[in-house]
Amino acid sequence: MISRILIIISGGILCYSKNFFATPEEEEESMDDLVGGFLTALSSFAQEVQGGKIRALVFRKFNFIYEYDDKSVAMFVITTDIYDSEEEARRKVKMLRDEFIARYSLKIEEFSGCVSDFKDFDNYVEENICIPPIILLVGELGVGKTTIMNLFPGETILELDEDLNEIIEKPIEVSGLEYLKQIKLREIDLEELVDKSRLYRHYLETVDIICIVTNSAASNLGRTKRHFSRLKPLVEEADFYIIANFQDLKDAAFDPEKIEEAFDVKTYGYSGIQEDSKEKIYSIFIEIIEKSIIEKIKAKQNEEV
Repeated sequence: MISRILIIISGGILCYSKNFFATPEEEEESMDDLVGGFLTALSSFAQEVQGGKIRALVFRKFNFIYEYDDKSVAMFVITTDIYDSEEEARRKVKMLRDEFIARYSLKIEEFSGCVSDFKDFDNYVEENICIPPIILLVGELGVGKTTIMNLFPGETILELDEDLNEIIEKPIEVSGLEYLKQIKLREIDLEELVDKSRLYRHYLETVDIICIVTNSAASNLGRTKRHFSRLKPLVEEADFYIIANFQDLKDAAFDPEKIEEAFDVKTYGYSGIQEDSKEKIYSIFIEIIEKSIIEKIKAKQNEEV
């Protein structure tokens, strides 16, 4: 996810910044000016030595993605996690550049040092620049992952794999999360994902969270655990969670606590046939986004200071 935006004009002056995961008090005390000066100096050095411009920089646990306007009077920098898609971040930073120049080209040329001239750019940034986190729903046939997907409207077919299986993505509007207005939900068969992991490498590298949907009965849990043991080493960054479906089958279903103990993965009990099934799964998604996205990014930013 994008966590920070810096816009720096000639002379290394930071004219706009946005730290998505800082409180107003923390933002006032942030390291943006220091970081902005460092990135500007590094970019200038690269141009003097190599005759070119920096396009990306890896620093600790973040990528800094650069873009410049045509006249090179401003530098636009987006900070993402090192595992995020650079292609998507590059598209966003170009959008940022084009909109900022279209709005403020005259103010940039006559910049007096008053950063409040650009404060109203916050609205555009919050509506358009965030990259929604991706949750990947995986599981065997018949465990309920498609039922969960169907609770939410709209869909996009990302592609067909070599066996003509559709990879479906759905946008889900969310509220109550800091600067996040949408998440994306994708669905892939668990056995297919494990057996053809090289084919799905891109999805494993760019996903933020993997939710394993399982029937809570013993037979499915055994197979799912075997698949999970093969899948886990293939995933470098994404967090795992288990959605233990069919909890309504009291005589056959294992309790979520037992499943969590067996897998050593945070497990949520669920029943896709209950009247509040949509509200329940939505609350699960919100909780895991808070744990695996917001809290982790804040922790990484604190390590920078």
